Amino acid sequence: MTTGTSQAGVRIRPPWAEQTVFALAPDRSYVAEWNGPGAGWTIIGGPASEVYAGSAGVFATDPSTGDIAEYNGTPGSWTQIGGPGAEFVEGGGHLYGIGPDNAYVAEWNGQAAGGWTVIGGPAYQIAAGPAGLVEINQDITETLIYDGTPGTWTQIGGASLGVYSGNAVYSSEPSGLEQWTGGTAWETILDNGGFTSYYAVQAVGSEGLFVEAAGGDFEYNGTPLSWTQIGGLPVLVGAVSQTSVYGFAVGSSNTAAADVEVYSGSGSTWTVIGGPAWQVWPGGAGLAAAGD
Repeated sequence: MTTGTSQAGVRIRPPWAEQTVFALAPDRSYVAEWNGPGAGWTIIGGPASEVYAGSAGVFATDPSTGDIAEYNGTPGSWTQIGGPGAEFVEGGGHLYGIGPDNAYVAEWNGQAAGGWTVIGGPAYQIAAGPAGLVEINQDITETLIYDGTPGTWTQIGGASLGVYSGNAVYSSEPSGLEQWTGGTAWETILDNGGFTSYYAVQAVGSEGLFVEAAGGDFEYNGTPLSWTQIGGLPVLVGAVSQTSVYGFAVGSSNTAAADVEVYSGSGSTWTVIGGPAWQVWPGGAGLAAAGD
């Protein structure tokens, strides 16, 4: 990506609803937006290798160049906003990226300001959400949270298998899943002693935290070790918006094209809303939900 020194935090907030979902075609030849029950889908762009969506906007990466572009709200209208990066994440109304070779972390300043601002040094992984921007350092020895000023980060933990940001900061550990409670203190919220086959965090956002474990989809109830099953195979959670949870009805292969479904909000009832779409387990890489 191209970096600059323009004002950080100046972003375009899209006028469309923050309650929809975007999907990649099975061959990633296009990006489609779901228009709601009975309204179907609209192809808005593509091809794309990844799609990201949230209150900061809708973004996609070019499969041939790695460049990242923002959707302007009209099908087919996109603006390139940066070059290739090792990783991009959207969350909490911001778009962040790790530079090539994992050399730095940068924040996009929005089309009105243009450019990117380097806010941190080398990083292995980043995650963004309502709880903030967190990273695992390049040596995979520390977990840090961004303080909001370029170059200022606070260590909140040690090595992690994966870090996530939603209503709180979460970390995958060999023993299960932990939640950050302040300082460098963490509490266990999912114990592999209870979930003997905890696989991965599937989605996290303002709507909640969802994991794939013991052959099913589970939602965190907000109390440590308290989880509710909302589905099971063949459905895997793929994305979460402010109001809805979306998933894939997967087939025999974890990389096969799959129908897109929306969760009813109770029990384990899901409804097909489209498909097939490109998906990779875990994490539903072919879905992105707006609203965070």
